[in-house]
Amino acid sequence: MRKVITLPENFIGKEDREKLESFGGHTIAHGRATRWHWTSNERGGDVFEIHRGGADEVLAYSLIRDRAHDVFRVYDSRSHEAASGDLEHVMAELDRLLATEHGESPA
Repeated sequence: MRKVITLPENFIGKEDREKLESFGGHTIAHGRATRWHWTSNERGGDVFEIHRGGADEVLAYSLIRDRAHDVFRVYDSRSHEAASGDLEHVMAELDRLLATEHGESPA
């Protein structure tokens, strides 16, 4: 008998997870966030979250993969879409947003 494995519709693979975790570390190292975290949405899809703040830590951004449209999507804390596209593009956009919010001048 074979086991059938069903992956969540918006599963994020190992290579992309490693890129996001590295990005999370980069973001923390620059003081733009205090923590990154993996969670799942109500449909079982992977969600990468960036949090900021000390004792009153809050969700700043979340990133999901939208397989149906072949893009990654970034949402702010109010669930408004902040960026979409391939992973490198959304990480660059998220880096720019976080830097601006952190008070860094554009390069």
